[in-house]
Amino acid sequence: MTMTASERDLRFLLMAPTNRDGDITSDLLNGAGIDTQVFSSLEALVHSLNEGAAAVLIAEEHLAGAHKAPLSAWLSRQPPWSDLPVLILTRPGADSPESAEAWRTLGNVTLLERPTRVTTLLSAAQTAIRARARQYQIRGHLLERQKTEQALRTADRRKDEFLATLAHELRNPLA
Repeated sequence: MTMTASERDLRFLLMAPTNRDGDITSDLLNGAGIDTQVFSSLEALVHSLNEGAAAVLIAEEHLAGAHKAPLSAWLSRQPPWSDLPVLILTRPGADSPESAEAWRTLGNVTLLERPTRVTTLLSAAQTAIRARARQYQIRGHLLERQKTEQALRTADRRKDEFLATLAHELRNPLA
């Protein structure tokens, strides 16, 4: 089954601490009606972002050191209307350097300390998806505006061409 553009745009991308955690979290989110795709590598997740996404949920250990560079680079190339929500599952206790660095550099970041309550995770995920859906609406309005502007420019050009032709035709008989 192929997904429509809007279905791809609202996928929730997940990279949990372990594969088992990914499966459990995916089942939980899918059970709440959130279309979730699990990834085992950050490169595959970032590649999938090019197809559209509602939000990213990622464990902080996947963002250590230079590992977050592909995600950071993708986020820095977002169009002006886009601000992809990134939810980071942090380790319990004191702030880690990875989560602090991600919070400073990745933009629209929400930190969720583990263990995370189910309602907290679902609330954060649904809030991120709603925010992203609004961004896609804004993108749609911007595209519609561009089409309208282009149509107006074309109509204006045709009007100018018509007036130039009419002026030429009116001048010719008088000459």
